[in-house]
Amino acid sequence: MSNDLILKIECNLKSFYCKRRFPINEWSLGDFRLYIEQLLDINIENVIILLHSQELTIDRDNDLLCKIEDLFEHDTIIIESHCPADDIDDVNRLPEKYRMSDEVYAQRRGTLKDYLQRNKLGKYSDHCLSLQSLSNNNNQQKQKLREMNRLKLKRIQIGMRVEVNEPMLNKRYGEVVYIGILRGICEEFIGVVFDEPVGDSNGCDGIIRYFDAKRKYASFIRPEYIEIIIDNVNKNDEINDL
Repeated sequence: MSNDLILKIECNLKSFYCKRRFPINEWSLGDFRLYIEQLLDINIENVIILLHSQELTIDRDNDLLCKIEDLFEHDTIIIESHCPADDIDDVNRLPEKYRMSDEVYAQRRGTLKDYLQRNKLGKYSDHCLSLQSLSNNNNQQKQKLREMNRLKLKRIQIGMRVEVNEPMLNKRYGEVVYIGILRGICEEFIGVVFDEPVGDSNGCDGIIRYFDAKRKYASFIRPEYIEIIIDNVNKNDEINDL
């Protein structure tokens, strides 16, 4: 078995996922559990680690990851909690019998919306409608960018060589070592270790260490600034053809 394995971590409770290499000959299950506590802010006593739907219990925390049977490259590890957060949406939701659809409300006369529309006041004024049109265009552009990033994230893999083209910065080259969410930011980022000290990170955001890197040798990059170097694509195509 290799010294490192690329694993995916998923936690629906936190709407979180990430992919990275783990040093399975060095990390115990207890080390992994501690990493999950820091990464997801789940009390370590409450962390549930599931591999192929089977829980890796706390009595095995002294075992090295390499000793865990059925743990293979690209496996997905599911994280749950013995103390999931309460769903407050249910207590804040208006009962069904008191709800009115937007279509029904728009057809009513004598409502506040009807008055504002007829007199072109508030958000229905010409000025606000013009601003709303600009906002809609921006939202369409953001949606297009999100879709492009979604497709790109499907192609990017751990270990790929990439070119980073961020605004106002020179091109930088490095290797993908992390793919996923950063805590507190509900967007995907790519963790890149550069060939030279041209980054702004060492794999840590000041609280959580997502991966290991030398100071100034790493950065967390948004997918739109990542370009996959063509050699990676050719190698992956060859692997897929086997």
